[in-house]
Amino acid sequence: MPDRLLRVYSGRNRPDLGPVYRLFEGYTDTKVEVEMIYHLDVEGRLLEERDDPRADVLVTNSQVAVEAVRETGIFEAYRAAVARDYDEWLRAPDYSWLSFSAWPRSAMMNPRVLPDAAAWPTTLEALADPRLRGKISMATTNEETTVSQWSSIRAAKGDEYAWALVDRLLENGLRTYESNKATREALVKDRNAVALVNSSNYHVFLMEGNAVREAWLDQEPGGLGTHCEAHVVALVKGAKHGDVARAFIDFLLSAEIQTLLARMFGETPVNPNAETGSVRPLAAIRRTPAPLAEITALRESTRVYLTKKGFAPPARD
Repeated sequence: MPDRLLRVYSGRNRPDLGPVYRLFEGYTDTKVEVEMIYHLDVEGRLLEERDDPRADVLVTNSQVAVEAVRETGIFEAYRAAVARDYDEWLRAPDYSWLSFSAWPRSAMMNPRVLPDAAAWPTTLEALADPRLRGKISMATTNEETTVSQWSSIRAAKGDEYAWALVDRLLENGLRTYESNKATREALVKDRNAVALVNSSNYHVFLMEGNAVREAWLDQEPGGLGTHCEAHVVALVKGAKHGDVARAFIDFLLSAEIQTLLARMFGETPVNPNAETGSVRPLAAIRRTPAPLAEITALRESTRVYLTKKGFAPPARD
């Protein structure tokens, strides 16, 4: 029986990191216990347990969500070797959370609706073109990436620009779905032309045998760029198995596991030594120029505004 234990709270529930946990168990003789928690609730759970932490590590799907609670002190800084060479946006200023794969936003295209790639939109603004009326889609505020993307646009271009663009897309019949998964599936089912999703959604959907393509928006020099969020890992302060937790973080950030995540789930590696395969390398993506601190500060007001505009997710049971 394994003589080491690691307890993980996971706000990242899709795709399941089960293969990574099993590999860590096999390589290190560690038993990994994972509790899946709804991603908008997981930080609150850690706050409730801060005096007697049950988890050793948090794994979740949003930099902004963990940055919003960083100053509560529920995380312990860990300067993992790989993360010391990160660009600043990929880690907390004090290393209390670290990105392990990026979430660049791209446009998933339906070639059955738009067969001519030369006519595909190249900017977010182009989605307001009347020829795409009722055929563009994205997730509701149930997805942190939706909230973060509009917060980054506000930070980069100002509220007047961001909210006017929201209105133009809604006037052009923007369809919203409860999740990125539902958005990608509706691209085929509802015959939408364009779905704004995280790039990994495109790769997963393609590997399932769906006839889709990928386009990158606002990549011209000086352009808006695309928003990039990331999956993150954080060491819980007061973790009962801190040494094992640090070893797991190193494992998750390793080139081997980053390559595996790119291969299995189309996720964008943040370790420059990882093999990206068909996944677009992070260095080849023009990001929206918006500081994470500013995106985080705008998070809740963006959610409120988008909710009023009809981006509210369905009620949870």
